[in-house]
Amino acid sequence: MKSVPKETVRTALLMTVLAIAATIIVATVDVQPVGVEGTNLGLATINTGFFSRVGQSETFFKISKVAGYICFATAGGFGIFFLLQLIQRKSLSKVDRNLSVLMLLYILTLSLYLLFDKVLIINYRPILRDKGLESSYPSTHVMIAWVVMVSAIDQWSIYIKNEKTLTVVVICSFAVMLVTILARALSGVHWLTDILGGILMGDMLIAWYRYAASRK
Repeated sequence: MKSVPKETVRTALLMTVLAIAATIIVATVDVQPVGVEGTNLGLATINTGFFSRVGQSETFFKISKVAGYICFATAGGFGIFFLLQLIQRKSLSKVDRNLSVLMLLYILTLSLYLLFDKVLIINYRPILRDKGLESSYPSTHVMIAWVVMVSAIDQWSIYIKNEKTLTVVVICSFAVMLVTILARALSGVHWLTDILGGILMGDMLIAWYRYAASRK
């Protein structure tokens, strides 16, 4: 078995501790009933202050949705690539290992999404939309954009051999990720801590993905 760099393990553990600590803080510190319809909101002073300055923007909300579609399309593309290899090679063990680890990353990301959306609800969105009260922490749009685009860069670095093409793809990936984060933050559908939580959760998942990818 190939030895795993200690930095890789340490990074994954550190990001896990930070993500858990941030979640606990948001759930327990400065909790006030100032959310929509009087729901509780952690770090209320910081969050309400940020929301009062940002306000709501349907334009940024639509931009974040478009960026989200790009992320889902990217993940879907890698999913199809994985399935094609599986069908052609007729064995999971013969599929490129980096693709198998990527699929595991997607499953873990989906699991975390369902956990916070259906089970562990920390707070609700600052505004009501068509669905009524909706879980808001962490911003799953931000988490998914971080996971999909950072892992996509790792995958494209393996499969794209032309340096110029790779550079363009990497820049576009970073752009989509940043646009998603900024648009989501400025749309008014999330508290500031939702955005930060999405980044931390996304980076935690990426850290463990890279740890798994480094093992042979």
